[in-house]
Amino acid sequence: MKKVLLIGIGGVYNYGCEAIVRGTVNILKTIDNRIEVYYASYNYEDDIKRLNGCDVKIIRASKFKRWSIRNILKKLCTYIDYIPFVDWIKEYDTVFSIGGDMYTLSSDNDFNKSLPLLCEKCKKNGLRYVLWGASVGKFEKNPKALKFFRKHLSKVDSIIVRETHTFDYLYKIGISRNVVLAPDPAFFVAPKLCVHTKSIYNVIGLNLSPLSALYEYGNLSDAIEKQVKAIMQLIDVRKCTILLLPHVISADYNDNDLTYMRDIYSRLPRSYHSAVELIDSDPGFIGLKHFIMRCDFVIAARMHCAVNAVSTGVPALFLAYSEKAKGMAEYVYGSNEPVIPLMDFENTSKISYLLDNWKYSLNLSSLRAFNFKNVLK
Repeated sequence: MKKVLLIGIGGVYNYGCEAIVRGTVNILKTIDNRIEVYYASYNYEDDIKRLNGCDVKIIRASKFKRWSIRNILKKLCTYIDYIPFVDWIKEYDTVFSIGGDMYTLSSDNDFNKSLPLLCEKCKKNGLRYVLWGASVGKFEKNPKALKFFRKHLSKVDSIIVRETHTFDYLYKIGISRNVVLAPDPAFFVAPKLCVHTKSIYNVIGLNLSPLSALYEYGNLSDAIEKQVKAIMQLIDVRKCTILLLPHVISADYNDNDLTYMRDIYSRLPRSYHSAVELIDSDPGFIGLKHFIMRCDFVIAARMHCAVNAVSTGVPALFLAYSEKAKGMAEYVYGSNEPVIPLMDFENTSKISYLLDNWKYSLNLSSLRAFNFKNVLK
């Protein structure tokens, strides 16, 4: 590998996507500092600011600027046959699809072929195709998707999966030759920012997401009402301070943790405001670590917020609404007990029991010693 192209995300306003880019660059530079890493950005100006200090060359994905990454129009599959596209991708020798969970079904069990077909076109033009840091499936609720992805995934040069559920699922559907289980790139971002002693201030970091709330509750009004009550109960029972941690700052309200948690904070009775602090800013993945380090525990709906906490030395309880969170919790802690359904956040006694009887740990040094050179050789 000499010139690697990263594609597949809509922008690093999602701190998890920022972590994937930063962590991937760090991993590749550790393998060979001469590797040049390029990131095709659909959100160029914002991404330039957010990736400050990252040794990546950001290029405008202007050829596709009319399409959102989550809903690239089918016209793209025709467009990529054009000579300008072929000339463009030939500048690189490897393409990393870093979409994370783009190779899954949507909430309505639909799927999108565009990113996989784009990567197939790259492969046909001589690039090595790596599906990187991925969560894949499940596809059984859509037989057409299962047929498509089973065929497609068999063509990928290397599938680097980040959690156990994906690894096991791929084996189940007959994809194993090209699959490796490896740590999420987020674990390799700012490793020196790590807590070595337990806080004594009884602070719980909390990340709540409108995306997961819509998925589980169906509408945000109901979700906010119930999550406000859950926060009040948690404070009453544990006499704790709650630190609200946004992990996605999107232009879309339904995907913006900060505006969603502002609404939650505003619905809390004034008598609870002294026990709740909202991080009402946009610090990015690394900047948020400084707030996470103030916490005894983090409870997170966004999987990468939980990973951010764990990689900072703070134990994290995963609020799962997808398979990837369940698989990541098992990968991190070797158990599925530190992951609970999102709606169980309303179950204060269950959460208190888990926090009071916490017995899960992760050897970060061992995890970060993973040999990616053998995987990517």
